[in-house]
Amino acid sequence: MKITNFLQKCIGISLVAATLLFGSAALVGTITPAKADNPTVINATGKIMMDQNTIVKDGKLYYHALVWDTETGKSKIYIFNNSTMSFDPTTYQLSSSPIY
Repeated sequence: MKITNFLQKCIGISLVAATLLFGSAALVGTITPAKADNPTVINATGKIMMDQNTIVKDGKLYYHALVWDTETGKSKIYIFNNSTMSFDPTTYQLSSSPIY
C-alpha cells in the first residue's frame, strides 16, 4: 500500500511539473521583442543627433550636451548654467570635421 501511495504522489508531482514547464514555455514563446522608434529627427537641414554627459564635481552639477548635424558635421556644445537655469554654448567647440 505504501509503495502505491508513493508512486501516485510521484506521478502527480511529475504531472504538475510538466504542466508548469509546458505553460512557461508556451508563455515565453508568445513574447514578442520590443521595437523602439528611430531616435533621430529629420528636418530641413538634416539629421540632428544629441549626446549628453552629467557629472558632479565638488558638490556642483555639470551638464553638457553635444548637438550635431550628421550630414554637415556642424556641432555645438552646451553647458547648463545653474544661475540662469538655461543652456549656454560653451567657450570651447569642436571643429566642423573633428575626426578628419
